[in-house]
Amino acid sequence: MKYILITFLALVLLTACSPRNYKYHSRQAAVKFQKQDYSGAITEWTKVIEKKSNYATAYKRRGIAYYELNDYQNALLDLNQAIILNKYDSESFKYRGDIQMKLDKLKEAIQDYNQAITLNNEYANAYNNRGICKAKLKDHAGAVNDYNRAILYKPDYAVAYQNRANARFRVKAYREALEDYNKALNYNSNLPEAYFNRALINITLKQNQDACRDWAKAEELGVPKAGDYRKRYCK
Repeated sequence: MKYILITFLALVLLTACSPRNYKYHSRQAAVKFQKQDYSGAITEWTKVIEKKSNYATAYKRRGIAYYELNDYQNALLDLNQAIILNKYDSESFKYRGDIQMKLDKLKEAIQDYNQAITLNNEYANAYNNRGICKAKLKDHAGAVNDYNRAILYKPDYAVAYQNRANARFRVKAYREALEDYNKALNYNSNLPEAYFNRALINITLKQNQDACRDWAKAEELGVPKAGDYRKRYCK
């Protein structure tokens, strides 16, 4: 009995002293990322990379954590390395596209979204974000086509409805835009931009009460200029 106890204690001590492998740190990184402890996740993914330097997922996940901290340069370095190690991961291309868009490199972002979609032709987020880039480049028809695809593959995608409404609003397709804002807010009632822009359409269509109600909601959700519009148009 004494021998068994000593053996058990020796095993416990050996386990405690053994170096932790990359899988342990991967799990810790995932937990910290889920808790929005992005710096902690970066620390854990760095330990993973130290133990397994050719692990594409570690670079990708660390890059995404850097992205969440708005550290786009380090995020880009990691996503580049992730793609070198695995050129078939659509998520790596999508996030690199997101970084390029944040850096205002819209054409480069579109190229990355193209590749993400080539690898996963039902990637709703990639279609939506490519649409945002096209809208910024004044290609509103192309943007609407991308938002259509995003909604096709993710029918409750509130932000895609909002973005399609924005594109239609800019080309004065007010009725279609209004319908899209309604759908966006039906799926997500906390979209201040949708309330503000729907109010602009309603005021254009002489639906002043609806406009004033939307500006009040937009102001409540943190859009200060909505209050200025209420003072101007709402009595």
